[in-house]
Amino acid sequence: MKNFSLRGLSGALLLLVTHASCSNDDDFLTFKFNENGECYYPSASVISAERFEETVVGYGWKHVSTHEIGQDGECMKEEYYAGLDGASPSYYYFESAASLKTYMHVDAYPVNGFRTSAYKYIDANRVVVNNQHMILQILSVDKDLLKAVEYLGVRAGGTKIYGYVTYKRMAEQELAECQKSYPVDLSDLKDLAISVTGESVFVNGKAFEFDVLESNGAYIVKALNEETCSITCNDNHVNVKLLKSSATITVSDILKHRRFWLFSTDEELEPTGTDIYDFTYTELTLNENKELVAPDGYVLNYKSARMETKARKEYYGSILSHYNPSGLAVVDTGKQVRFFRLNRGEIYLNELLPQTVLDELAEAGKGHTIEYKLELVNAAGVVFQVLPFKVVYK
Repeated sequence: MKNFSLRGLSGALLLLVTHASCSNDDDFLTFKFNENGECYYPSASVISAERFEETVVGYGWKHVSTHEIGQDGECMKEEYYAGLDGASPSYYYFESAASLKTYMHVDAYPVNGFRTSAYKYIDANRVVVNNQHMILQILSVDKDLLKAVEYLGVRAGGTKIYGYVTYKRMAEQELAECQKSYPVDLSDLKDLAISVTGESVFVNGKAFEFDVLESNGAYIVKALNEETCSITCNDNHVNVKLLKSSATITVSDILKHRRFWLFSTDEELEPTGTDIYDFTYTELTLNENKELVAPDGYVLNYKSARMETKARKEYYGSILSHYNPSGLAVVDTGKQVRFFRLNRGEIYLNELLPQTVLDELAEAGKGHTIEYKLELVNAAGVVFQVLPFKVVYK
């Protein structure tokens, strides 16, 4: 067995630690910020325009690492994009001395695409896009590695974020694969705009029409449940014919989706054969003190009393998951509609019966009533049951 000198081993470890520390100091430089909050490296060696065009222009550059630069000018040791939600590094292609393509993922759509910008390479090794702001201050180009200060964005408070970055030159095949992976031209993005502005639309008949005002290429209009309606499109005009009393309509292009709920008060479209639930009350009384009274004579607390749906005994089982009461359309005798999201099939009485409605009933005098159709809606936006409800002033 070989014997090792403890002193020699300690010396070797010390030498290793010292070497690692020096290497770390070389990797992470110290930067400065000017009065405008812009970060720069004050000791950057000048890289001429000729050298820049020779070593950078005409090549694609893929991300290797990014370390955020703190306000004290020191680099943070951890990788900037590690665990960062909603953000990812960009890739660059300097396709000429004046045109730069940036390849990126846009989480808001989401989509992989590119943006083409005019740029200039000016003093202090800075790459400035669209004559507005610096995106890179190049510190070195050594063989196929490019190191730079990169502008990363702005925090909510207005503080600019900069990183110390390393990029690696792409081979031709890598650049081709990058371009294939980021195919959408982000400079030509459009909003998916339709003439429907709300999430819920109420109509009296069976027909509804709207326009697709703007989209990213071809668009598709579909119903969440094809049995609820028929849809025809003519250029940017869309006609919907309801076959049921409600339908969930989705408009989509290659990037975005718009969805709205279409509801009709046409009595011919009302569902039949799905009398699964009862509400707590079908009738209430309003007394002279403007209190709501249950059929058993109990005076309800207006602020906290609730109406709740209760499944009839014969329907307990798997069918209830399909007909889960998630929404409630309240239709009055004038076919005016209010829509509510139900919490576990419940609605507060002060939402169903606003104080102004009760005041109007009291002013109308004894014997007058308010009548509603309470239409239960499942999670798919389909009306599956209609329940009567009224309040009588006595």
